[in-house]
Amino acid sequence: MAGTDLAMRFTEDKYASKNEVAHELKITSVDTFWSNILAYRSHFYHYLSLKTIEKNMLVFCGCSAINNLVNGVELKLIKVNRDFGLINPSSKQFKNIDFALKKQIISAINNHEELAVGEEYLESILRGEVINSIPTNMVLVNYMKALNYIKRSYVNKIDDNFLAELYAKLLGTEELTTYYRLFEDKNPENRVLIDRIYTSAPASLIEPMMGNMFNFIATSTLSPSLKAMVVYFYINYVKPFDRYSDEIAVLMAKAVLAHEAFGEVIVDFPFEKLLLLAKEEIARVYVEVQKTTDVTYFIDYIYKHLVQLCDDLLNDIAASKVAELKQDFYQFDEQQLAPVGEANKVESISLFEEDKVATPTNDSKTPIGKTLAGDFDEDEKLEIPKKKTVKVQYVQEELAISYIPVALDEKQAVLLEQDLLERDPRLKKGEAKFYARHCTKNKKYTIAQYKKSLRCAYETARTAMDHLAELLYYRKEKIKNKYVYIPVERD
Repeated sequence: MAGTDLAMRFTEDKYASKNEVAHELKITSVDTFWSNILAYRSHFYHYLSLKTIEKNMLVFCGCSAINNLVNGVELKLIKVNRDFGLINPSSKQFKNIDFALKKQIISAINNHEELAVGEEYLESILRGEVINSIPTNMVLVNYMKALNYIKRSYVNKIDDNFLAELYAKLLGTEELTTYYRLFEDKNPENRVLIDRIYTSAPASLIEPMMGNMFNFIATSTLSPSLKAMVVYFYINYVKPFDRYSDEIAVLMAKAVLAHEAFGEVIVDFPFEKLLLLAKEEIARVYVEVQKTTDVTYFIDYIYKHLVQLCDDLLNDIAASKVAELKQDFYQFDEQQLAPVGEANKVESISLFEEDKVATPTNDSKTPIGKTLAGDFDEDEKLEIPKKKTVKVQYVQEELAISYIPVALDEKQAVLLEQDLLERDPRLKKGEAKFYARHCTKNKKYTIAQYKKSLRCAYETARTAMDHLAELLYYRKEKIKNKYVYIPVERD
C-alpha cells in the first residue's frame, strides 16, 4: 500500500526522476520504490514512433496530472486564439497587439543569439524599413520572413520539402547549398564511451531521424500542442543543422500547431520565449529523457512555462482592449471639453434632441452664466458659440429574417475537427478543418469558400470538396452553372 502511495505521489503530485525520489526520501538506494513507480506509470504509457539515437522508442506517460496539465494549456491556447481572432484586423487595437507580439518574438531571437541589437532597430525591422543589414543581424529579418512563410503554407504537408523551404527563408537564400549538418558536434560530452549523453545526433543519423519525425507528424494522434512540443523537443535533441537548430525547433512547433488546429493566428504568438529558459535546467531535463527514454520529463517542464506564456498572452490582449477603451473615452471626452473658440473645431450632431431645427443657428455669442460647473459673478459670465445642430429623423429598421444563424465558436470547431479526424481516418486535416466550420444544415457551400478558407489552389479545393461529398459529408448539387455542397445529416 505504501509503495502504491509513493508511486502516485512521485507521478501525480510531482513527476519525479529517480534521483529526486532518493533526495526526497533521504535514502541512498530506492530501487524497490523506483520499480513500483515505473510499474504505476506503465499503465499510462504511450509509445511514440520517434526513436532515440540508441534506437529506443520514446515514451509518454499520460497519467492524470500530466493530462490535466496538457489539457489546461490546450484550452488556454484555444481561448487565446479565439480572443485574438475576434479583434478586427483593421482596428488600431489589432495593429497595436500584433506589433507588440512580434516585437516580443524578435526580441527573444535577439537575446537568444546575443546580438545586442537596440530596440529602435528591432522596431524598424517590424516596420519593414530594414532590408539589408550586417550578416549576423540578418537572422532577425529572415526570421520574420520564415514566420510569414508558415502563415502562407500552414495547410501544406509538413515534410522534408517544407522544412527545407523554411530553413532557406531563415538563412535568407533562394537555394540551399547545404542542408543537414555534415560534421559532428565538437562538444566533449559526445566523446564519452560509458553512459554517454549526446548533445546532438551523429551526422550519419540525422536524415533517418528527421524522416522518423516527419512520419510522427503525419501519423500521430496526440493532441496538437503535445505533438508540437514533442517536435520541438526532438529537433533540439537531433540538432540537424550547423546553425539555427533552436530557431527551427520553434518554427516547426508553430507550423505543427497551425497545421493541426489553430491556423495562422498562432504563428504570431511568442513561443520564442522558450529559447530564453535557463540552459542548465533544460540540459538537466534532456539528460533525464535520454537516460529513461521518457519524454514526459520534458513535457512536464515545458508545459509549466507554456501556462505562464498563455496567461501573459491573455493579459496582453485584455490590456490592449482596456487601452483602446480608454483612448476612445478620452478622445470623446476631449471633443466634448474642447476649448471655446478652438480653430477647426469638429462640430457635434445631437442624436437625441429631435425638436431642434434642421438649419444651423447664427454664430452670435450668448452668455451662459451659471450653466457651467461652478458659480460665476455677473461680470465673470463665459461666452461660447452656440452649437450648430441638425434635426435627425429616425427610421425604424427591421431585418428581413427572424432567426439568428447557427454557428460554432472556435473552441467547439477545434474540438469537432479533432473528433472528425479521430473517427474517420479517410479525412484529410484541411477537409476536417473546413467541414467543422461549415456544417450547418440546408446551407450551400462552394469550392471558392474552401479555397478562401484554407488559402489553397482552386484545384486543391475542388478535389477536397468532392472527396467530402464522396464520404457523404456533403451532397453535391448543381445550381445554374456552378456546384454547391450541402451538409448531409450525420449521427
